[in-house]
Amino acid sequence: MRLLAAISLSLAGLFLSLPSHAGQFETFGNYVIHYNAVNTEVLLPEVARANQIVRSKNRALLNISIRKSGDDKKLGDKAVPGTVTATVTNLNGQLGVIDMQTIQEQDAIYYIGVFNINNEDTLNFKVKVDPENKGKAHEFTFRQQFFTN
Repeated sequence: MRLLAAISLSLAGLFLSLPSHAGQFETFGNYVIHYNAVNTEVLLPEVARANQIVRSKNRALLNISIRKSGDDKKLGDKAVPGTVTATVTNLNGQLGVIDMQTIQEQDAIYYIGVFNINNEDTLNFKVKVDPENKGKAHEFTFRQQFFTN
């Protein structure tokens, strides 16, 4: 129980410590897929330590969450599980697979993966999400530039 509480607090701190402009989303049917990628150096040290993330100017974190809109608007949306895979490609065409880990707490589910970056890297991400593992995956791409100086 203590571990769950520590993870809950650290994840809340993780996402509260991210820049507010970092959030983006994709809509897929009744699902909203939130995603962002940030340099791990912006994470609070205690948050990074609790989630076993190495803080470094040359490492970044990809975060994905899947939310499902309720049929009854009064109930709002809720986190749902799924399968998340992600790759990253630099402008030279070098491909890397991002090892995504599932972090589940009381009412939240996050999929996070860490990857290497260099200063002024422009990276292309390809993310595939299968909400609730129904065999109907949604794929999207985004591009982001990172600065390490």
